[in-house]
Amino acid sequence: MIIVFAQQNSKELVADCENFTLAFEHEIKHIDTAEQLGEYLATLPPETRGILLLDPDLPEEGSDTTPDYLQKLQDIRNSHPGLALLPIIPEEQPELVRQVLEIDIYYTLHKPLNMAEVAAAIDRIHKTLCKKKEAAPAPRQTPALPTTDVPAFHGMIGTSQTMRQLFTTIEKVAGDNYSTVLIRGESGTGKEMVARAIHAQSSRAEHNFVPVNCAAIPDDLLESELFGYTKGAFTGANTNKPGRIQFADKGTLFLDEIGDMKHSLQAKLLRVIQEREFEPVGAFKSIPVNTRILAATHCDLETLVAEGRFREDLYYRLSVIPLHIPPLRSRTDDIPYLVNNFLRKYATERGREPFSLSPQALAAVIHYPWRGNVRELENLVQQLTILAAGKRVEHADLPEKFKDVAIPEDFSLHYSEDIKEETSAPPQKKRAAEQSAKKGRSAREHPRSQWRDWPWRGQLCPQQPMCFLQTT
Repeated sequence: MIIVFAQQNSKELVADCENFTLAFEHEIKHIDTAEQLGEYLATLPPETRGILLLDPDLPEEGSDTTPDYLQKLQDIRNSHPGLALLPIIPEEQPELVRQVLEIDIYYTLHKPLNMAEVAAAIDRIHKTLCKKKEAAPAPRQTPALPTTDVPAFHGMIGTSQTMRQLFTTIEKVAGDNYSTVLIRGESGTGKEMVARAIHAQSSRAEHNFVPVNCAAIPDDLLESELFGYTKGAFTGANTNKPGRIQFADKGTLFLDEIGDMKHSLQAKLLRVIQEREFEPVGAFKSIPVNTRILAATHCDLETLVAEGRFREDLYYRLSVIPLHIPPLRSRTDDIPYLVNNFLRKYATERGREPFSLSPQALAAVIHYPWRGNVRELENLVQQLTILAAGKRVEHADLPEKFKDVAIPEDFSLHYSEDIKEETSAPPQKKRAAEQSAKKGRSAREHPRSQWRDWPWRGQLCPQQPMCFLQTT
């Protein structure tokens, strides 16, 4: 580590502080003027990581004035974004401290300097940057399928933050056996799988899970399918027939594509939710029922309500607990794991050896927009299992729609060996007044300070120089 002092007579100041020299067994360089500082910075690569101590009174050669200090800080930040800036502010200039904090520089030192405080400030910032380096994610690697599988949650695979949050919410929702749930998401995202997961996690799991696709059954038949009918209710009704609602007694009724249900049936469904009873077609007596109703849709129900095509009261009854399933294109980190799962599934079904995707093919699959979501991805893998020859699928083997997929030149992929939900939060920051009130404290910290707000994206490398520039 290189420590650079930019000040007149700095050698004498450092020599008088033996403890400072012993604490930092590194090369110490002395700089006297702003011109020397500029020349030194010109020799440092822009990506250099380090800490820069800068005094506002650093003089210009041949000039009686000092340059604009704030502008100098901004210029250094722009030219060397990896340098953490630690200004040296005279005690009689509190306004300058405020101005420095406003440009998101959170640590300052007072003049005249106490070398013990300088050493403490250096050590504190260095330790903070080292912790940031330890917490850094691993570098991203060449795109390839993961070598390990992730456990499925009731058949659903997801390592992304949004999916982990969804799984956690499902577990909470399943603990309530009565509240209705409205599951929203595009076609192919897995709305029925979410409904089945809620049922399987609940105390109703030992009873029936009854799915009904409201869009797949004609309107004139949906009523009798849901509510059943009595003998003689209409032509051809030669016997009593229980409906899906009755089959779901003590279990779960899943109404898929609820937005396609006709308006007249919505009123009868509302009664089932509110009164927990229903009347079969042709009956005059209500039948009590204990069923939990889960509904799903890809439609914008708010728009349908505004247009008068969906009952507002039913909408609010259904959406007691809303769940949203993200589209596949918004969680591309899950795609390689899904591909792995489908490859193994269909290779086993067809008695062939599992195959892999080349980096170019996998990159195209990841960046494809997937309008059909997971269902479309599964269909692709099933198609490749049947048509692909050999043990590796190249980019040219993919269907024509993948040939024009735009892939960023710097795209790479990394798999974490330890997939865990991030639970740690940044430490709470103390107020600047509390910081400065502590005896011997060298660095004052702005209450808005968060290390994630530093201008660089990387972390400090121990082998790279750390630069400290100051004057008295």
